[in-house]
Amino acid sequence: MGKIRVGIAGTGYTVGMANAHVGGYRRCSEDCELVALYDIVPGRTQQWAKEKGLDVRSCKSFDELLEQVDAVSIVTPNYAHVPLVIRALEKGKHVLCEKPLSTNAEACREAVRYGKVTDRVKMIGFSYRGIPAVRWMKQEIDAGRLGRIFTWRETLGGCRIANPRVKLEWRMQKDLSGTGALADFGCHMLDLCDWTLHGVSGEIKAVQGMMSTTVSERERIFETGMGAVTNDDNAVFNVKFESGTLASFVASRLGVLRHTIEVYGEGGMMLFRDDRPNEVEVFFKEKGGGYTGSAQTAAVPEELVSEPWFDSEIEEFIDCIKTGRQPDRSFERALYIQEILDRILESGETGRTIVF
Repeated sequence: MGKIRVGIAGTGYTVGMANAHVGGYRRCSEDCELVALYDIVPGRTQQWAKEKGLDVRSCKSFDELLEQVDAVSIVTPNYAHVPLVIRALEKGKHVLCEKPLSTNAEACREAVRYGKVTDRVKMIGFSYRGIPAVRWMKQEIDAGRLGRIFTWRETLGGCRIANPRVKLEWRMQKDLSGTGALADFGCHMLDLCDWTLHGVSGEIKAVQGMMSTTVSERERIFETGMGAVTNDDNAVFNVKFESGTLASFVASRLGVLRHTIEVYGEGGMMLFRDDRPNEVEVFFKEKGGGYTGSAQTAAVPEELVSEPWFDSEIEEFIDCIKTGRQPDRSFERALYIQEILDRILESGETGRTIVF
């Protein structure tokens, strides 16, 4: 197999997740080559490629991009994911789609159904699994170091749009994004929590959620005047696993200082902070006894370290194409997480705990 030809659909103009994909493909250049870009806004790809120093083809349509590539990263607004995914699979291309897969579970099911009739690689961008500290925490939990898990607490978010002068982007509109902070950050947190604890704590069986919109209107981008923000700026939610493990989450696009994860169990506790991706603060104890001594800092083993950690997602995608295997970060996984998000939204709208 020669180099895998890759394209990116959606260059963005705010958060810029396409930048991370470009960097990942560049660092996997022995196996793949970025050859084409497409964006729905005319002229954007040419300027973007020039800014990034990319010698690639700027395509006028998604189909033109698909004609140039073996695989594609879809980095567009959430509502557009499924139609582009299906078109790429129809054309026999491998697909890495940014999260969430769509705006709700029903739309995700369409992509999952179509994906079952093709052998192409189908991967969702749950990139936070690449964080070295989280990977080590999962290893330790799977090995029984913490024994029975009591609680998990996680915070994740951003502060870019805390400024009310930031204009009304697609991610602030429910018909284009689905939920706001809940979808944007919650899908990562739920994936990490369930992925890390599933072997010890079992299935998620109940959820609770509350959401709020703090900045209720913003200046329109393509029209004059103000427009309504129709999804959440903040979300807090809880889940309960079949073992009794409780997990709590805070997601906010108006300000979270650190991505943190705290895990407590009968064998001790662990703390991850995103400013220290290669280490974990730990305080272990005998499972039948109490705490003695003090917390320590554990360095992640070198074999788990990836710099930058986002690249592990791209590396897995390329490896799956080369080997013919399907990733664990699959469309089925994306649907499972979206179903939980939908139930959290239902809880927030009805004020009830949703048990399933």
